[in-house]
Amino acid sequence: LLPLEPGGCTDIQTESNTRHCLVTYRPGKTHSCLRCVMMELTSSHAADSGGDLTCSCYPVQTFTAGPTSKLLTKNAIFESPDKDGSILVCAGDEASNSAMLWHAGTGALLQKLQAHQPVLDICPFEVNQSNLLATLTEKMVKIYKWE
Repeated sequence: LLPLEPGGCTDIQTESNTRHCLVTYRPGKTHSCLRCVMMELTSSHAADSGGDLTCSCYPVQTFTAGPTSKLLTKNAIFESPDKDGSILVCAGDEASNSAMLWHAGTGALLQKLQAHQPVLDICPFEVNQSNLLATLTEKMVKIYKWE
């Protein structure tokens, strides 16, 4: 059981090599914009529960996008293709019909990838030693080459 904020959670993605997860929350009464919260996952054996494994997480960085979130978008957290140990976060922004790419360590917005429709899915992948990022809308898949 992970201690997440109550209500509005629409997506959870994990980055297994660094034990981070990305939790996406819809805008609501306390936050007016879509938020993606990067959490660091930890685990330990609890002595008082018979040695059961206890998992917890704590927020490391928060990324914000536009004020709307009517659709469910699968966002992404992944290691940088630069192989420098950094983590990247990419999330769909319905308000601007784009995918926002952030450097997770600094929180800096690296790029806004225009999609002309709401982004429904984001998928980083590698083909023939080329790093790519795909965004899916209702009508189109766009594939970006990492340079």
